[in-house]
Amino acid sequence: MKPSDPPSVVFPFRAASPSGMSVELNANGSIRRMDCGDIMLNVFLGNEAEGGPANLYLRRLGKTVESIPLLGPGSPAAYQTCGRGMVACGTWGDLDFRLRLVLAESAKAWFWHVELENTGTEPVTCDLIHTQDIGIAHYGAVRLNEFYVSQYVDHAPIEHAAKGVAVASRQNQSMGGRCPWTVIGSLGKAVAYATDALQFHGLSTRAGGPAIALTSGLPGKRLQHEHSLVAIQDESVLLEPGAKSQRGFFSWFEADKPAATSADDVCWMDAALALPEAACPPWSEAIDGNSLAASLFTSAGVLESADLDEAEIRGFFGETLRHAEYEDAKLESFFTDRQSHVVLRRKELKVLRPHGHLLRSGGSLTPDEAALTSTAWMNGVFHSMVTQGHVSINRFLSTCHSYLGLFRSHGQRVFVEIDGTWKLLGVPSAFEMSPDSCRWIYKHKDGLVEVVSSAPDDRHELGLTLKVLAGDSVRFLISHHVAIHGDDGSSSVPVSYQLDGSTAFVRAIPDSDVGR
Repeated sequence: MKPSDPPSVVFPFRAASPSGMSVELNANGSIRRMDCGDIMLNVFLGNEAEGGPANLYLRRLGKTVESIPLLGPGSPAAYQTCGRGMVACGTWGDLDFRLRLVLAESAKAWFWHVELENTGTEPVTCDLIHTQDIGIAHYGAVRLNEFYVSQYVDHAPIEHAAKGVAVASRQNQSMGGRCPWTVIGSLGKAVAYATDALQFHGLSTRAGGPAIALTSGLPGKRLQHEHSLVAIQDESVLLEPGAKSQRGFFSWFEADKPAATSADDVCWMDAALALPEAACPPWSEAIDGNSLAASLFTSAGVLESADLDEAEIRGFFGETLRHAEYEDAKLESFFTDRQSHVVLRRKELKVLRPHGHLLRSGGSLTPDEAALTSTAWMNGVFHSMVTQGHVSINRFLSTCHSYLGLFRSHGQRVFVEIDGTWKLLGVPSAFEMSPDSCRWIYKHKDGLVEVVSSAPDDRHELGLTLKVLAGDSVRFLISHHVAIHGDDGSSSVPVSYQLDGSTAFVRAIPDSDVGR
């Protein structure tokens, strides 16, 4: 609960409008989900640990480009909910900002209003980038497979004479006989756009790097891939000392659009811009509250791993390197003579689809209801989608919902404390996959860490072993995103647990799939 909210506010907070639009807001000031009727507009559920892909980014432009999110635990803002949305205010250097989300009353539309003020003594050039993941599908379809839903969304840029480029998105997979549609644009003038989170983040985010769009801007090209996301870049503004600027973005939703997007659909943009909510009303006084502390998933950086040299590779994996793969005369992957496959850091950072491995306990060759299964990923996910028997019902840990690093809290993750600072284990120096285990080798500037996750063939349990092979002793913090009560850990059902010394017993409540 935020200090700025009255004691009666319960999160996620649901704001709604008479037009049928609704938005669920997390306590950390992020968007959890947006809906209109039986259609969920976004693709990924924002959570209390990290927020979600829907955001507004303020960029300060100069010799270098700096940026911050205005929503979620990574923002310096304080937030307050209201009946039809939220308001926020904060300070970033010499820039004060105010932000408002408002759902339109008479139409299926919503607006973001932002006011920027330069409180410093030097001019500041800045701009805004708005991102909104777009699924426009039934909730069950989205939660079953976000990638599949994204592949059916058709994105098309539309040029507006005054407002620049907007992006219209149509769900081509029929939803109860309908094809939902949205258009998102700028209240000022948009100069660039993107249509997939791959264009916005690139592959660097999953390795702990910044999103490429925040440093280089949006590409202004369409990509229809597996992380449907509309991004709009507003034109930059030069703020003199003491100057203010009103900025913002609009979105319009149609429950059914039988025809594909065309240039004539600019009329829906005009309809949105004609609504009274498109005009920014006077701002209220400053919010009475403090910014929330960020979680470790947003405040802790990713441990930077280094490449192994040839002697280290042979020391860890043996002298025999079978089917070795090279690029530019550099080793990238190979098989060993002990039934394992090794992928090195430099290859993981290049490939679109990350390396992973399925583990199953027990030695049975036929289905076994007692067997545990787990998915391990090279980028520091040591166990995920942990299930017993049926993978859709008897789930304990959540699955990973993005391979671009949009979320770091899913599944089982590990933080390491080095010199008093927590770092998240991400992409390692090397990743080894064996029939019953996976091994991560992290070579970093202060030492060497080994992590092993296992599923033995003689008993039904999953293991995790952490070792410091070189360097000073460190502390480890292990997180588990428990998904025992359905919806892969995103439902509001509380988790029942009991501590007994160093052991935690997690149990299903009786009125749940696992409990029954």
